[in-house]
Amino acid sequence: MDNFVEKPSSLLIPLIAMATVLAAVGAGMAGGALSARTQDIALVNSVALIRGGIQRAVKLELAGSDSSKALDMAEEALRRLTDADAGVNQIEASRLLSAISSLRTAIEDYQFRNDPGTRATLLAFSEDAWDLGDGLANVITTFSRPRRIFLFWGLICALLGVAFAVFAVVVSKYMVADRVEVEASYDPMTGALRRDRFLHRLTESIVTRQKGHHVGLVMIDLDRFKGINDSFGHDIGDKVLAAVGGALRSLVREGDDFGRLGGEEFAVALRSNDPRAARLFAERARAAVESLRLERLPIITISLGSVIVRPNEKGADALKRADAYLYAAKAAGRNRIRGD
Repeated sequence: MDNFVEKPSSLLIPLIAMATVLAAVGAGMAGGALSARTQDIALVNSVALIRGGIQRAVKLELAGSDSSKALDMAEEALRRLTDADAGVNQIEASRLLSAISSLRTAIEDYQFRNDPGTRATLLAFSEDAWDLGDGLANVITTFSRPRRIFLFWGLICALLGVAFAVFAVVVSKYMVADRVEVEASYDPMTGALRRDRFLHRLTESIVTRQKGHHVGLVMIDLDRFKGINDSFGHDIGDKVLAAVGGALRSLVREGDDFGRLGGEEFAVALRSNDPRAARLFAERARAAVESLRLERLPIITISLGSVIVRPNEKGADALKRADAYLYAAKAAGRNRIRGD
């Protein structure tokens, strides 16, 4: 007999929670790393502007033009860079600022335009400043590398979160579909197949039975159930039906079918190579129900009719024969089995 499908929430809630956590963590990591990475690129570009200012100042001075404005702009850019971002290596920045000051001193103190020695000194100072600018850019780039890793893993986490979310949607779709199918096929009170589904399964069993195998059919009806409803109320009657349904369902093998045909009437279809299988099941079912003990209620019993489906016999006809045996059992005193 088919197992009941678990509620979708039992699996979907953990999946949705995992998707949410992964997406949030991934977005946070990736967003922070991307922001820092963007800032690092801006810092490197600022260093490039500073180096460009130094180079422009040297070219202007060698060409005989005033270079003070270019140096002023380079120094100001460096100060803004160090003031705006605490992540800039202050030691490297201070060394670069010192190199720019030395270059300015070299320009102001020497008459280099016609002096090859002074020209060489100026070029040396500018080379030092350029190298220090390279050093600062390299430091920023080095600090930027771990952020790339955070960005990578942040994106991975975010993608995993999306994947879990998609998986949750797919699982939800199939679980809800399965649950709808279960609710359409099974009686929720007893766990038995609904009448139309049971009759469909019975017909399938008859049509597909193999040579040498039998399809047994057992009809079951609670004894004096109307009296229980009248004396104790329908709520207690429902509890009796649920208890009897559970006892019967526990005896049904995998591959056999257990159905509720209506009210307090049940049926079981069994496939077996033993022609006694239906009768043996009926004996076990009668004993199992009789052994039930429900608080403040009399002993519950059932009457049963058992048949083996004949060759070329339709399911509806087999049910009629089993039903006739069932009423014969009731007429004989109830809590009995009659059959082939």
